[in-house]
Amino acid sequence: MSPEEWTYLVVLLISIPIGFLFKKAGPGLKRWGAAAVGLGLTLFTCGPHTLHSLVTILGTWALIQAQPCSCHALALAWTFSYLLFFRALSLLGLPTPTPFTNAVQLLLTLKLVSLASEVQDLHLAQRKEMASGFSKGPTLGLLPDVPSLMETLSYSYCYVGIMTGPFFRYRTYLDWLEQPFPGAVPSLRPLLRRAWPAPLFGLLFLLSSHLFPLEAVREDAFYARPLPARLFYMIPVFFAFRMRFYVAWIAAECGCIAAGFGAYPVAAKARAGGGPTLQCPPPSSPEKAASLEYDYETIRNIDCYSTDFCVRVRDGMRYWNMTVQWWLAQYIYKSAPTRSYVLR
Repeated sequence: MSPEEWTYLVVLLISIPIGFLFKKAGPGLKRWGAAAVGLGLTLFTCGPHTLHSLVTILGTWALIQAQPCSCHALALAWTFSYLLFFRALSLLGLPTPTPFTNAVQLLLTLKLVSLASEVQDLHLAQRKEMASGFSKGPTLGLLPDVPSLMETLSYSYCYVGIMTGPFFRYRTYLDWLEQPFPGAVPSLRPLLRRAWPAPLFGLLFLLSSHLFPLEAVREDAFYARPLPARLFYMIPVFFAFRMRFYVAWIAAECGCIAAGFGAYPVAAKARAGGGPTLQCPPPSSPEKAASLEYDYETIRNIDCYSTDFCVRVRDGMRYWNMTVQWWLAQYIYKSAPTRSYVLR
């Protein structure tokens, strides 16, 4: 394993005990404590390149404040334009960011585009209420108000999934902060159920990467082999690639589960990335909260079995990086013009 992989693994593993510490904390400690941990990890791994994430956040927040009714498209254009500039830094003769900065920037782009879309939905809903003259009450998934700059920063630098995902909406983040009776939400058993295959996947990764190292394809001797042998070599290399991501994403999910992040009653029928699809009233007492059955589908990022044994490529994409697949469907595919097949 490379030094970068060891750093990723350490960050993922320490997020699990940190999650248990934050689980029963109050909203204020959760918000600012999680942001402080995330910012500390970002500064430690990215150093001065943390400035890229700060510029992206400030630019998105300014667009949200200036044009709340159309901030989704503006934020999409801004964040991806900055991402293009970020990827071209070495070509422009500027200092090349660390691999960790790249990971933080990618996840931050997803979060800020989602935040802008949620604010736009809130603004449009408020305009409809003003036009109709009456209030419809709380709507599923709608924000209570537009986040302030400090609230946007706390969401952006929350340590949960800051480098590896899973992606989560600002609404999911708010639900975690305001979670009623967090002590009644199960964490340890769901964590153990989710974590048990990770050691096996880790051993398979180490074994396959040792027997079939990726560095071999960069040597001239590799291209002296027969074509069938080179084609066969793709299979174990891609197998090691999948095992590495399985371990990383399972560990990231365990960090969420430890904090009770993304926990919703089963009756809410939560979707990966999107959260609840059905309105579910919050429990009124610790006893009622403890009697509910919860799941962590909102932060589920990988279905290992379905990814490896699916029949169609489409199904494989659906079960791989599931929260990002939801983000693409929600904020890219559905936003494209209906008749523009090429753009969709």
